[in-house]
Amino acid sequence: MLEPRTYAWLIPERLAVAERPGGGGRSHRRLRRDAEIDWWAARGVSTIVSCMRTRHGLLDAALAGFAVRWHPLVTPEQGAREIRALADTVAECLDAEPGAVLVHVDRPGEWLAGVDAALRLATGLAASRAAALTQAAADGLPVGEISQALVGARGGGARARASA
Repeated sequence: MLEPRTYAWLIPERLAVAERPGGGGRSHRRLRRDAEIDWWAARGVSTIVSCMRTRHGLLDAALAGFAVRWHPLVTPEQGAREIRALADTVAECLDAEPGAVLVHVDRPGEWLAGVDAALRLATGLAASRAAALTQAAADGLPVGEISQALVGARGGGARARASA
């Protein structure tokens, strides 16, 4: 088992966000993925929801016994339109499964911060977009234009400076 490098529990032992098990892009390693999947399973994760553009790794997760869902987030604009459907899927998984749900994106960064913030809003863990983005930043995730777009917080004012 290998603890993932970048993750945050939004609801301890029930809902987590993370980079793709094994790392993203060209830095992805199969042995690391297998070790991180074992780590998530040991923490009670029973469902993996992927936000990656492709289905990479989902078959391996399913073969390892996880329920899998796929909600590709492709562009900030498309992601902003689809983020509610992602949140609804996560809520359904939390209601249907006794185990924890892991939501992942390909790499740590603004996409992960946006998913973190959007799920905080959807689950009532944050009262506002600014609070959700601030909490994502507190999880060590970089908040910027993409993450703001995913939660609909573009433009000037206090909401755009949530990471400050």
